[in-house]
Amino acid sequence: MKASNTDRRSWVREWLLPALIAATCIRVWLIPGGGVLPRAQAQIPDSGMQRKQILSAAQRTNELLTQIADILGSGTIQVRLVDADGTSKAGSALPDRSLGGRRSQ
Repeated sequence: MKASNTDRRSWVREWLLPALIAATCIRVWLIPGGGVLPRAQAQIPDSGMQRKQILSAAQRTNELLTQIADILGSGTIQVRLVDADGTSKAGSALPDRSLGGRRSQ
């Protein structure tokens, strides 16, 4: 029993292990990425275009924020409250929630 066990171990060391190492090296050499995962370059088609889109979105956001700041800084704002069913509450007495504590007329 010992003789066949040693023969098997020597066969694995002499043939099977080098064959598996050689097959792995050939596979790595022929298919560098393994063919499983996509390349990062294929995920981003045009990074320059994406940067332009981000810049234009930021400029549009800045324009909208400037408009909001102009509206808020210009003076009085009229607010109309509407219930969930769509009816207006123009005549109801509401508490004053202004920053200065004064009620606007």
